Amino acid sequence: MTITPRIEQADLDRAVEVLRGMAYQHRLHILLVLRAGEATPADLNGIVPAHPTAIAHHLRHLTDAGLILRRRQGQRVYYSLPNESTGRLIDGILDFVTGGDRQRPT
Repeated sequence: MTITPRIEQADLDRAVEVLRGMAYQHRLHILLVLRAGEATPADLNGIVPAHPTAIAHHLRHLTDAGLILRRRQGQRVYYSLPNESTGRLIDGILDFVTGGDRQRPT
């Protein structure tokens, strides 16, 4: 006998939106950086190998997908993960692709 898990259509749609939001190398890299703490676009430009315009584009998509938060303080804008659940999602993806053989952020 096979048991089919029950999930609402809206939850399935949201899951697809989240996975699409992170389904680019630079976006996943940004999420990994933000897993270690908040960062400005300038910080990300120094770490993620992409043009600043591309970084801004990816940040917008990640924000729209609800994967990151944007906070303004004076002239600066800071990005961070919205909650620990998002961090665990990133950890789970990376554990899946590495077979659990990787260093966790401190």
